[in-house]
Amino acid sequence: MKVIIVGGGIGGLSAAIALERVGVQSAVFEQADRLREVGSGVTLWVNATKALRKMGAADGLLARGSAEARFEVRNWRGDALSAAPFARIESKFRAPANICVHRGEFLEQLARLVDPARIHCGARCTGFDEDHAGVTVRFANGSEERGDALVGADGLHSVVRALLHGESKPRYAGYTCWRGLAQLAHKALPTDLAYEAWGPGKRFSVHHCGLGRIFWFGTKNAPEGAADAPGGRKAEVLACFRDWVSPIPELIEASQEGILRNDIVDRKPLTSWGRGRVTLLGDAAHPTTPNLGQGACQAIEDAVTLAHCFGQGDNAQRILRSYESRRIPRTNAITRQSLRLGMLGQLENPLACALRDAIIRITPSAISLRFMESILRSDVPALP
Repeated sequence: MKVIIVGGGIGGLSAAIALERVGVQSAVFEQADRLREVGSGVTLWVNATKALRKMGAADGLLARGSAEARFEVRNWRGDALSAAPFARIESKFRAPANICVHRGEFLEQLARLVDPARIHCGARCTGFDEDHAGVTVRFANGSEERGDALVGADGLHSVVRALLHGESKPRYAGYTCWRGLAQLAHKALPTDLAYEAWGPGKRFSVHHCGLGRIFWFGTKNAPEGAADAPGGRKAEVLACFRDWVSPIPELIEASQEGILRNDIVDRKPLTSWGRGRVTLLGDAAHPTTPNLGQGACQAIEDAVTLAHCFGQGDNAQRILRSYESRRIPRTNAITRQSLRLGMLGQLENPLACALRDAIIRITPSAISLRFMESILRSDVPALP
């Protein structure tokens, strides 16, 4: 069989690697002129690490990234609200609970595991035609590709999804997000600690991501599509978090150029991803707010499950429906949980924030860990 993959991001490349493990040929088509990811961090929780191991793509993660031993939630003044040591998770799952890596470097690592002859850049999908024998994908440059199945792994604004389900606007979560990378040595930033600070209508999260770098993101309730402040993004983020506990302002000040800003969105979960010989994967199928750090993780799980299903059958349509039935319940649940967690973190009313913080403070860490384990526990199958 031959599978056409539209989208050369983490999900698309993971699918190509996993399919190779079960002897299925693939061709990856990326609309950009080269494979690239924005220069920020990505969290690879243990469910993703174990899936990467199953497809033979986990080597070097610890060398490139930073393993986290504990995670804390604090208020904006720096007072601890909860702490989750990861020793229990690492013992139960027999792998680091979370590794934060540079997103661009991780994409490069995946790309090296795919035959360059199977990656085609500058190829924007414009449509597809399906018949009883296969599917033909059309591209803006006039070329076509024929295969047995089509996987749309082309992200939030997926062309393949729109062709299947119609055009629709992503669902705005109510807040915008800045992301950046910094290098800063500070006694309050031990390399095995990640934390998130919560304030009224704002959050700030800190993760080490290898080679002395720190990945951070800050969120703020804002109207959708709000423009950058005249002074530039760094000045705007500094003004937003200037009075927050050290070293948050210092991290922003030490950030490299190229601070990113995106409104946080997802899409209402689908009950069916594809039809016929066509399906979706990753953000094309289930774009999720980043509050659980599971966006890339779920795309990787998708890829391994898809390959497993191809390894179990020879009818493309039945294979794709089997893949969807395995993945839709889990990804839909994570999308809903992530949205709810973001709503809790972005509370703005001072009384509501005080009540939220008090409840978090008295909640035993064992309960928080059980919730995390429920997210990280997956039934991704093994590959040959």
